[in-house]
Amino acid sequence: MNNATQPPQSPPAIRERGLRAATDLARAQGLGDVVPQVLSDRGSLMVRLPGTGLVARVCTHTGAQRRDPGWWLGQEVAVGRIAQEAGALVVPPAPEAGPHEVDGLWISLWTDLGDQDSRATPEESAAALAEWHRVLGDAGQDLPVMPIVHAMITEPLEYAERLGHLDPVTRAALTREHEEALAAVEGLGTRQVLLHGDAHRGNLLRDADGLWRWNDLEEACRGPIEWDLAILGSTPDEETGAAALTAYGQITGTPVPSQEELAPWLRLRTLEGTAWLIGCSVTFPERYAEPARRAIDELIRG
Repeated sequence: MNNATQPPQSPPAIRERGLRAATDLARAQGLGDVVPQVLSDRGSLMVRLPGTGLVARVCTHTGAQRRDPGWWLGQEVAVGRIAQEAGALVVPPAPEAGPHEVDGLWISLWTDLGDQDSRATPEESAAALAEWHRVLGDAGQDLPVMPIVHAMITEPLEYAERLGHLDPVTRAALTREHEEALAAVEGLGTRQVLLHGDAHRGNLLRDADGLWRWNDLEEACRGPIEWDLAILGSTPDEETGAAALTAYGQITGTPVPSQEELAPWLRLRTLEGTAWLIGCSVTFPERYAEPARRAIDELIRG
């Protein structure tokens, strides 16, 4: 089902719909009657399914802005399987990970690593990404190349404009920025790898053995390694990112790109994030409308 064609519901209604979908899926999978425990309710609704050892990602606000949310979750599960089979440190997809469609919402199932009470240090983040690239650099050759800078940008903008949440003038300015940003990276990139796609410490979870495992693989795809390095080197702030990027170079024994070399990739990353905020602001204005306005101002009006 194309969630992007459905009229938006209120955030509480979407949350309740997602909880019911997770409950229904657990029952359909023979996991019994569970009461989902909400872990996060942002772009996706992340819920623990108590007693099953599983966490469900219910594609809610992010899914609404995509033409085919099931395709994106299918890519996420496929990369999770590739990484698991290769021995990479990844949160394992469940045996019946899906994705599953329930009441028009798409859901994927993952191993529950328990409550998280810490964040990876810059050095730990760098080590985790270096290991990902080492193990998976040549993996996933059949995966698409960089859909994250194409459909992941255009679809939220189309969705928001269609529902009257993005005026034509702003949409045209964002489209020009997209075209220019794509042109700026044409021919760039030193090595194509299986990208994590959103490689920051917020997407690392610690397992029972104290190992950091990559989570949230919706943006994983083939592409230039500079994309992952640009995100690592800029998140969550400039100082922390710079420390992580330096550590990555030390761990891999390779020179890391300069900020000037990473700037064209960060330009696209900023646009991707802005498009996501705009899409989420349609269905979750309380959380995302103001950040979306600020991001638009900084990107095309500042």
